[in-house]
Amino acid sequence: MTALTEDEVLGQLNAQDTLPAFMSEANALLRKAIKRFLPSLFVNNDEEIVEYAVKPLLAQSGPLDDLDVALRLIYALGKMDKWLYADITHFSQFHQFLSGQDNAPGFTDELTWDFICNVNAITDNTPMYNALKGMKFADFALYSESRFIGMIKTALALAVTAILKELTP
Repeated sequence: MTALTEDEVLGQLNAQDTLPAFMSEANALLRKAIKRFLPSLFVNNDEEIVEYAVKPLLAQSGPLDDLDVALRLIYALGKMDKWLYADITHFSQFHQFLSGQDNAPGFTDELTWDFICNVNAITDNTPMYNALKGMKFADFALYSESRFIGMIKTALALAVTAILKELTP
């Protein structure tokens, strides 16, 4: 499983037209990154240990295939900062929520704004977050809704790439 470049990640995310599709793609990318990161947790990457101990843990039916379990293990071992753990959990939960909706919210809905306001990778980037807030509360005679959606998608995509960088073993 090879890691995608930042441009490939941004391209895949920006190709998504709806919020549920975007979050589904983001969740898939984060899940793959966590699976690539997990083997680096184990002290000895001896071929025998990897084959008989690590691979079964990471297998599709293995205990570390569950994203929540894998995240908790990484966090508990001190290999992940609290903000990173919170952001990945937040993305995962929002994706699960959107998957269960018949009428999913869009990029400009209040629910999405609440999600954005709780993503550390966005709120810690003060210029980007302030620009988003400025557009959110501005008169749309100045800004078009499509421009605002583009900015939201960009902020979310940059948050995903920031998280993925942290998950590089």
